[in-house]
Amino acid sequence: MKRKEKTALYKIILFFSVWLFFSMLSFYYLLQNFQNPIFAFLAIFIFSLVGAYFIAEFSLFPLFEATKSLDRLLKDTLHELNIPIATIKANVSMLKKREKDFKNIKRLNRIEEACDKLFSLYQDVDYLIKKEMNLSYKETFEAKEIILNSLKHFEDITKDIKIESDLEECLIFADKRGFVKVVDNLLSNALKYNKKGGFIKVSLKNCILSVEDSGIGMDEEEIFRIFDRYYQSDSKMQGYGIGLSIIKSYCDENFISLHITSKKGVGTKIVLELSKLKV
Repeated sequence: MKRKEKTALYKIILFFSVWLFFSMLSFYYLLQNFQNPIFAFLAIFIFSLVGAYFIAEFSLFPLFEATKSLDRLLKDTLHELNIPIATIKANVSMLKKREKDFKNIKRLNRIEEACDKLFSLYQDVDYLIKKEMNLSYKETFEAKEIILNSLKHFEDITKDIKIESDLEECLIFADKRGFVKVVDNLLSNALKYNKKGGFIKVSLKNCILSVEDSGIGMDEEEIFRIFDRYYQSDSKMQGYGIGLSIIKSYCDENFISLHITSKKGVGTKIVLELSKLKV
């Protein structure tokens, strides 16, 4: 334990000891001088509430200050991060126009893709900060377009998994960035827990989104726990088990009905009803 932490702890103990001493002293005095014990207990109760408030405020003040400092650092860093990302993208774009060598163009494309991923992470952190601040950024957008962009992103890592899609247009009013994360997590899980040579079927009809896979599946107990944060049916898999928790949270906030059916060894199907968001 650091010196500052020890000092704060000793101050809290001292403050609590003094408060407890005066509480007992006041309680004794009231019992000796008042015939009505109810009045004495009421007075001590009020005194205890006031003392507890000051103890809590005194104890949590360093934590609040540390949280504020961390929040300021995160926001400042996030703001500064946007500038070099934009600079890298602009310069890579200029170099690609002048470059004729195929290998160099390929290298520049990899730099551009890495920059896009970094910018995506920037947007995720920015989205989470604004969400914590209860800032709503709902807008009208085409759900089909979001799904197609996500499918394109996963094309390079599907390996031997076959992806089938049947998408209709569905214009909705919702948190666009959050919806992108929901679709990405649905596809990521379908891919992660799939079998070799398996399939993923993505459907969007009548503003009902469904993602079905031929993966390992789940039993009833796993389905019951699957939306718990940090839960993973297979601990050997990559990630932290927060994907479905994010999906469930988004669906609850946007009044989206969520249904999941799964069978062990057969696969899983997740259905999101977007009809309430339809424009």
